[in-house]
Amino acid sequence: MKTPIPTVADNRSPDRPAGGTSPRLDLRIVLFTVVDGTLALALIDDEGRSRLPQGAPAPHDSLDRDARRILHAETGLTEQYLEQLYTLGVEESGGWSVIVAYLGLALSERRSPVVAGGGWHAISALPPMSETDRMVIDYALVRLRAKLGYTTIAFHLLPPTFTLRELQQVYESVLGHALDKRNFRRRVLAAGFLEETGARRRDGSHRPAQLYRFEAAHDPNAYLTPTWARGE
Repeated sequence: MKTPIPTVADNRSPDRPAGGTSPRLDLRIVLFTVVDGTLALALIDDEGRSRLPQGAPAPHDSLDRDARRILHAETGLTEQYLEQLYTLGVEESGGWSVIVAYLGLALSERRSPVVAGGGWHAISALPPMSETDRMVIDYALVRLRAKLGYTTIAFHLLPPTFTLRELQQVYESVLGHALDKRNFRRRVLAAGFLEETGARRRDGSHRPAQLYRFEAAHDPNAYLTPTWARGE
């Protein structure tokens, strides 16, 4: 006896569970910053439990634009950098969900920006949260650390001008371990994406340090999401 061929009327396929229930689509954003030399992420306080900024996409809009809208609505913050990270399907208490995860970076300042409805939490001391959120955060951290090696993504965690010491602190915060000062400076200067500003700044009792900026001739957006995907 031949196996029946699924039709449109059947609304199912051999690999699709019976019932025809569509999964819920959910955008979640992992927004990192550096606070006092520590890598931290923004979490929302939701009835005594922490969670990532999240929300449903709007009809007929780009997912990237929706992610920015959700991030601003949930945290009151504007990111320096945002990229679509990963898509995963998970079984949660509310049913089956498809999670579109995003990696975002916020500028590291002397004083960290306020997260409306939540706060910044050190990556090494995260509060209890759902297993799904932890999965998304773990993957975002892996990707961020990997990108340090082949992009200039660290500059989105820094102000327009910075010292080599501040740049090294950002790298160390993301990687989670100390770097040799001499080797780090030799490598970043040889990479050719820094230029001296001609200005210096004194921090504490240290000698005035040369200020650098991202070299204008090097396009910081070369490895980012293309314009058409951002919905701009």
